[in-house]
Amino acid sequence: MQIFFVDGELARSCNDDAIRTRRFGGDVAPLLRRRLAEISAATHLAELRRLPQARLRGHQDGRLLVALGPTADLHLRPRDDPPPMADGQLIEWAVRSLLITSVQLAPAA
Repeated sequence: MQIFFVDGELARSCNDDAIRTRRFGGDVAPLLRRRLAEISAATHLAELRRLPQARLRGHQDGRLLVALGPTADLHLRPRDDPPPMADGQLIEWAVRSLLITSVQLAPAA
């Protein structure tokens, strides 16, 4: 999948090893790097369901959350608007690009 970031600062924080470690800490930084590599390697969003450690889940405000271990979440959303199913659910196999919106160091409730 293609990965985009909401702004340049977040992109640098996620992609630069030194900045990532400084900003997110030594426990979360390697998990973030691994998770971004797994997302990049996936063909579509539905493939992330096969990674139990990612714990892909939805949030009530429409965001998607991907676990970065027990202490953090990666917040994202589809970059393009895929057509919803009749019941309004996201067609995960149609999502081929994601927009990373934030990294939350305490998991979202």
